[in-house]
Amino acid sequence: MKNSVRSGLLPVGMTDTLPPFVECEAEAVSSMMNVFRNNGYQRVSPPLLEYEETLLSEKYGDLSEQTFRVTDAVSGKIMGVRADMTPQIGRIAVTRLKREPRPLRLAYAGQVVRMFPTQLNPSRQILQVGAELIGADCAKADAEIILAAAEALERTGLPHFVFDLNLPTLFPALCKAYDIDREDGKKIGILLNQKDFSAAWTVLNGTNKKVRENKDVFLSLFQAFGNCERVSDILRSLSLPSEAAAECRRLKEVVSLLQKEKPALPLTVDVFENRGFEYHSGIGFSVFSKQCGKELGRGGRYFAGIDGEYSEPAVGITLFLEDILSLLEKREEKERVYVPFDVSFKEAADLRAKGYVTVRGLNGGGREEALRQNCSCIYTGGRIVPL
Repeated sequence: MKNSVRSGLLPVGMTDTLPPFVECEAEAVSSMMNVFRNNGYQRVSPPLLEYEETLLSEKYGDLSEQTFRVTDAVSGKIMGVRADMTPQIGRIAVTRLKREPRPLRLAYAGQVVRMFPTQLNPSRQILQVGAELIGADCAKADAEIILAAAEALERTGLPHFVFDLNLPTLFPALCKAYDIDREDGKKIGILLNQKDFSAAWTVLNGTNKKVRENKDVFLSLFQAFGNCERVSDILRSLSLPSEAAAECRRLKEVVSLLQKEKPALPLTVDVFENRGFEYHSGIGFSVFSKQCGKELGRGGRYFAGIDGEYSEPAVGITLFLEDILSLLEKREEKERVYVPFDVSFKEAADLRAKGYVTVRGLNGGGREEALRQNCSCIYTGGRIVPL
């Protein structure tokens, strides 16, 4: 017998979720899904595998590299194991649910599998919970998703998180307005994500006269990250090209709605952040733990649909359960009571109704068996006796 079989060795990035953690996971998922449901989001459950042609599209190009592929023994076609659930929700919206009234509110929970781990996350099987609002393009929809996600996180008991709002479409709009070519734009975008503003300006300065004439715009935007009020003051002072100005107005409108509806919600802004938002069509956002800086979820505005087919505006968020669970305080487990084999099922049911977990003896045994079954009490003589 191979050693991997004897030891239960799993592939890199795969793990078994064992008691009591699996119970915490199930409770967190249930809590979050209840919040989304109570906000009007209906749960859908797409399949783990789909034909490659429907699972992947050009706008989700980065997911293609992360997708496991298999050959379907029935059809002979190539199928992919989903690496993210958002594209599937978009497909469902514009196909199965295309006749449903808009805006369409959908929620989901499920596992995704990725080819390669990242430096920040060694797991390759990831549990996602999320919500998508499809068919509405307005600041109120953007704010609704963020507020619903914040409520879901609070309901699980997660302390101290912050939403970071981004404008991944701002820099492309500036490139278009100031005639910055694609190659230079790509280089500058990488430097902006690295917050290497000095190197970014060096490249910008070498592009064209129009950019140099608007040096103050770029230098001001380089500082547009961090505190919401501070960033708002910077944006208010700038004269931006029409498309870029519209993006900034939308951001300010969303911030205003969030501050009105939930003044205590921690918010930051980083207008040039673009990592992981490549397919987004407007405002993007991430939620981070204030305790350790982990990214706990990500979302934003995009177009839901299938390549070459009908698509519609959408906004959504995906929450990363593994990272969220690692920050939750350990919940007190229910007390386990050992119930000897001669106790009736009705008596055991009465104990469960009082909040106990009952472990039934099958072959006799008393105190020793109760301890072996990790029980803290034994039911004997019609009462619960601590061990």
